[in-house]
Amino acid sequence: MLTHVGTQTIETKRLILRQFQYSDSDSMLKNWIADENIQSWYAEPTYTTQEAVRGLLDQYITSYYHDDYYRWAIIDKKQMNVLDRLLISLLIVIISLQKLNIVLVLSFNVMD
Repeated sequence: MLTHVGTQTIETKRLILRQFQYSDSDSMLKNWIADENIQSWYAEPTYTTQEAVRGLLDQYITSYYHDDYYRWAIIDKKQMNVLDRLLISLLIVIISLQKLNIVLVLSFNVMD
């Protein structure tokens, strides 16, 4: 049986994977969440205002109280902001599964 532990912080040499925070809204708007082409890849609407992103973050942050909820923000340690949309969109497709029976490990080579 799978024991859920929730969205735990994971750190690598270049990245930090952590729970979303309200302070991520600017990076989200800049990097992917307002882009219709990106959002359409995983059937999500666009969020084009701070108010709309705040509402989405309310949902994410409230859900972190459940141990079976998994959604990470990917932070570039050099820039300390939410990373580019490609990494985010790939990760969201994988982690939006409600129940995981297999652990998938993906390795991304982020160019300096």
